[in-house]
Amino acid sequence: MSILNLLKSGVTLDIYFFKNNRAELISFLTWPYILLTLMLGMGFIFGSTQTFKSNVKVNADPIVFFVASTLIAMESMSVMWEVGGAVLTHRWSGTLPYMLLAPYRTSTTLVMSYVPRYLLWSSIHLTEFVPLLIWREGILGGIQDVLIITLAIVIGMLPLLGFSAIFGSYLLTLKEESNILSWLNPIVLILSGAFYPAYLFPAWARILSGLIPTTYTFELARLASLIGAPKLAEITFLIAILLGMSLLYNLASYSALGKAEKKALKKGVV
Repeated sequence: MSILNLLKSGVTLDIYFFKNNRAELISFLTWPYILLTLMLGMGFIFGSTQTFKSNVKVNADPIVFFVASTLIAMESMSVMWEVGGAVLTHRWSGTLPYMLLAPYRTSTTLVMSYVPRYLLWSSIHLTEFVPLLIWREGILGGIQDVLIITLAIVIGMLPLLGFSAIFGSYLLTLKEESNILSWLNPIVLILSGAFYPAYLFPAWARILSGLIPTTYTFELARLASLIGAPKLAEITFLIAILLGMSLLYNLASYSALGKAEKKALKKGVV
């Protein structure tokens, strides 16, 4: 089994899954706008556009702001579930022993089979919002927004893969079916500033938020919502942080998953 086969496996799985499950395909395509409508609806209930700008202390278009937030929230949850939560999925379906005995390490299998799926899903969801971005910003502004959000989606994925795999290594060593991601995902999204900018949090929450890679992914994507072109220095700074966290979390997860894999095989957890 080559790396290429791992890359193809995830995409092939999704293609056949959606082909044979039309209701899931419809849900997949409509969910981004349902979530965006919910976020915008709740926002406009409590205030106007000017109130929004005053609260977040940024001269930003609220619709583009929440388009970026919606996309990053959806794709971040996808990484958490499909990488970290994949251990539980394989355990419940009875395929975890085969994954542990595969030619590649568990971390490699989880990541390489998921990355093409992530890029495919993200591209489809972003494409759905292109008409809305062009309507708000015009053709040139819309293209600029798409480029910034695409950059955030791709760069933001790198540290989150390692961040999610660390939780996957913990789940691998548990004998009970403890789905910690059910309550961990909402906490991560809140602390990352999915619904309200993290820089407005209390001091203790900002400290926790600074340790989570999605915090910087949200900030990078939301630069697309600024009235006027965002500064290159801000984009470069956020990319540098995300790349640094990528190195840190992926090295940590590689080590953690390796130890968890050996522990699981030794103790017969699976």
